[in-house]
Amino acid sequence: MKKTSDVSQYNGVDAMEMAKQAAKSTVSTVQNTVQSGLAKAQDAVLVSLGATQELLQDRQKRSAKNLKKAQKKVRKNLKNMQGTVRTGVANTQDVLLMGLEAAQDVLEQNTRRASKGLKKTQRNLKDTRISLQSQLERRARRRKRTRTMFRMGLLTGFVVMLFYAPWPGSETRRQLVAFWQGLFPSQHLSTERN
Repeated sequence: MKKTSDVSQYNGVDAMEMAKQAAKSTVSTVQNTVQSGLAKAQDAVLVSLGATQELLQDRQKRSAKNLKKAQKKVRKNLKNMQGTVRTGVANTQDVLLMGLEAAQDVLEQNTRRASKGLKKTQRNLKDTRISLQSQLERRARRRKRTRTMFRMGLLTGFVVMLFYAPWPGSETRRQLVAFWQGLFPSQHLSTERN
């Protein structure tokens, strides 16, 4: 009886350890995914910023050349220069917006992945807790059932012993009283008074 309860306690501890390990593993996976996503988002932002800087430098050089030409031919090329500057600024704005949108998309995707991973981890932990609780409840019911059956067996054995005792009823009663007084000496005085 004692070995069975030791094994069941050992299995409960193992189940708790396995649940802790599963939770740690899942949390570690989620953290790795989030860190990986953040690194990718940072790389995408850095790449788009580098490309934007190169484009800006290129556009600035073109604008400077156009400005020098425009200074020489101020009145003739004023309209052309304004168009070129506007186009360059619009292109730069478009490139910046595209880079920003790409970075936002990558960040959004990684955030969704991390959120899904966290939700899955929460569900796994909840399922593990419910499973452990149900196992503990089943063990408690089995123990209670076993104790009840043991007590019923003792009572049945006692009744059968009384029915098949080789002594007459008065002798059996006298032996039971003597046995009872031997178990509980303080009860001896109260039974004598009655």
